[in-house]
Amino acid sequence: MKDKEHLLNAIIEEAMRQFFSKGYKNLNINELTNEIGISKATFYKYIPSKELLFEECIRRYLDAFKKEISKFIKQILKSDKDSFFHFFFEMIKKSNEFFETISNVVTTQVEKRFPQINLKLKDFTKKQIENAFFSIINKGREINLIKSEINDKILYFIIYTTLTNLRQFIDINKENISVKIFFNEYFRILFDGILINESKIHFLNQIKDFSYEK
Repeated sequence: MKDKEHLLNAIIEEAMRQFFSKGYKNLNINELTNEIGISKATFYKYIPSKELLFEECIRRYLDAFKKEISKFIKQILKSDKDSFFHFFFEMIKKSNEFFETISNVVTTQVEKRFPQINLKLKDFTKKQIENAFFSIINKGREINLIKSEINDKILYFIIYTTLTNLRQFIDINKENISVKIFFNEYFRILFDGILINESKIHFLNQIKDFSYEK
């Protein structure tokens, strides 16, 4: 059983590497099996199709990202005014990597072929905001950084619609705007609106380390 699990994991790990470097269309099963050192017959015993392999890779990538973000959330929830934004921007750096990777592999053409993956990504974003981001917002309120009178439903709508449309925005403006630039400007705008005035110095000091070359 362990040998079977080991081989399955090896197939998926190599497939993830190739999907994320080549894209869905350019992954070749013959090249994949040669790289792993197995026959195509063995491959299809474990994975019935390239489509199912891709879906499993995306699922595992989302699970791995969720675990990484959970680590940052725990740090943020234990933070104080001086460390709150440090941990927050470390989390955003990890989110940059996630969005850049997803944007490269889940293209418009891939979304058309795998509409269920697009729905999964939107559902994933929704749950991350509900379970993670609002924990951060509440922590900010607890340590007197974030305004308490901000309406959560409106804030959720702003964050959710922005993130779910991020890839489309980057595609349209990709010659001038990267994911990193987008997040930098987005959180400048967001926190300028939701932070207590006295706490903005903490934000400005930390965002300097998150700045980019224009």
